[in-house]
Amino acid sequence: MKTSTLLNARRSFAALLVAAGTTALVAQTPAPDADAVISLDAFTVSAATRTEKLASALPVSTTVIPTQRLADQLALSSDLGTALAQFIPGYAPSRQKLTSRGESFRGRDPLYLVDGIPQSNPLRAGSRESLTIDPFFLERIEAVHGSSAAQGLGATGGLINFITLAPPAEEGTTQRLELSGTTSTRFKSDGFGGKAAYALAARTGESSLVAGAAYEVRPFAYDGDGRPLGVDNVQGDLLDSASLDVFAKGAHAFSSRHDVRLMVHRFELEQNADWLTVAGNRANGTPTISMPGTPAGQPARNLVTAASATFQDKALGGGELTADVFLQRFDGTYGASDTASTRNFFRVNGTPTLDQSQIEARKHGVKLTWVRTLTELGDLGIVTGADYLADQTAQVLILTGRTWVPETTYKGWSPYLQLEKPIGALTLHGGLRYEIAKLDVPDFRTIESSGNTLVAGGAPQFDEALFNLGATWRAADGVTLFGGYTQGFGMPDVGRVLRAINTPGVAIDNYIELSPIVTDNLEAGVRFYGPDWKLGWSAYLSQSDFGSRLSANPAGILSVTREETITYGTELSAEWRVGRTGTFGGNLAMQEGKSDRDGNGSVDRRLPAVNV
Repeated sequence: MKTSTLLNARRSFAALLVAAGTTALVAQTPAPDADAVISLDAFTVSAATRTEKLASALPVSTTVIPTQRLADQLALSSDLGTALAQFIPGYAPSRQKLTSRGESFRGRDPLYLVDGIPQSNPLRAGSRESLTIDPFFLERIEAVHGSSAAQGLGATGGLINFITLAPPAEEGTTQRLELSGTTSTRFKSDGFGGKAAYALAARTGESSLVAGAAYEVRPFAYDGDGRPLGVDNVQGDLLDSASLDVFAKGAHAFSSRHDVRLMVHRFELEQNADWLTVAGNRANGTPTISMPGTPAGQPARNLVTAASATFQDKALGGGELTADVFLQRFDGTYGASDTASTRNFFRVNGTPTLDQSQIEARKHGVKLTWVRTLTELGDLGIVTGADYLADQTAQVLILTGRTWVPETTYKGWSPYLQLEKPIGALTLHGGLRYEIAKLDVPDFRTIESSGNTLVAGGAPQFDEALFNLGATWRAADGVTLFGGYTQGFGMPDVGRVLRAINTPGVAIDNYIELSPIVTDNLEAGVRFYGPDWKLGWSAYLSQSDFGSRLSANPAGILSVTREETITYGTELSAEWRVGRTGTFGGNLAMQEGKSDRDGNGSVDRRLPAVNV
């Protein structure tokens, strides 16, 4: 049994880690030993093209958060959003809440994946999709910047792919253990928390297994003056919460050609509901804080169950076929807002009513990928296949048993072809994906605040050809220029659109507000590499003729406005090697978003923060 143990202590502004223990789990590619030199350009990315490619060879910006760097960040904070914002330029700063509202990627929505399996909910985006697995089970994170159709629906801002732990590369058993404790610097009883997590990985013969569980109690936190931080009981918070994740995946190679992999996990996080929010006053400089108390309704919660199976044939038609079958069940409970305006919004027969919602999403699908390099055609690379996705989503009001968003079903399939052709120092990339989709909405009646409007259902159909074209040019040793054009395909927040209908006679079949969002993304940049350093710069423009903007009513309920939108910006990243295994670096990102609010053809109004 190969194990190593690390004990450390840390102190941050609000928390002190009093004990921590971890045991390294051998990755699929062995970690460098003490004498190894870290290569700054050797990271591979699978999310961008559906097959492993060197990040430095792609015509788009990418970020890879490797194992050790991710572990170091998670030792400071187990919040995944903080890790993403720390390492990925263009990803908005985390609020360190259960909700990821406001955490955009280049000003648009990212598509979150776990081992390439979609986690985002395209029909009712509740800003909870970034936390569907405990980070203890992650080996690395891949990010592809900008619009992408490579993984299907939803990546209008980019791709975030969480890669789970791999079994040992060689026969044997390894273990990973984490025991940690956290307390506020004022040592208050409600400021104590901790985590216990364990994973066992084994390989014997042609079979392998990774299995484990992680349980974490996140404490309440206080600011530097000892005031309890403001808790978000409605959208969801990590403060004063508990989570449990049970994870397992196994693989078996039937031969050198065929193998199968299975993965299943169940993740649940729920607030303890022991604190009430006390609103601050920006004009007076008074921050929002919390006070002990029991919020109305049920506590905010995420409950995710997912399973996937992967079959691989490494010699089909001279190439390699990968078939993924997956399913996911997501239940996101949102807390009750006990204010006069919110009670009035959820009124029943004119009586202000306390209520809260729950998003219930069920998705399953198939992803087929075939990869081959044609040496007889000058190493022409081919990636082709097809995807199928079925997503069924509803939003219910759980205190009164009403339906806020009817059970809506999206079904789509998408054949695609991606080509790559090296020509000396120049490599050309291009591809096509064809989205064919159908949205099925039943007859339903909106709630009273939307006029108790009876809406006749329908089944609008969409089809869209999505293109990408790019190039990389190795101008000199250590200098690569890249650029390209990509398109992304997404849906507006269908649930928000449907629940806000207040005009009788709306025909769902031709209701333009439900039209897909197609984004056009232009990007250009340069990468510099030296023996001990790397530097990258890029600039981008993302535009959608019929985009989506969120705006809030007096009760704080967001609705969707369809209009032309653009986001643009620049990103800079730098990294130096320190010693033989250490690195030092930083990121800089600047972006702005605008929209055409008055429909005059001029995109001149800044998008509010909730959108970018």
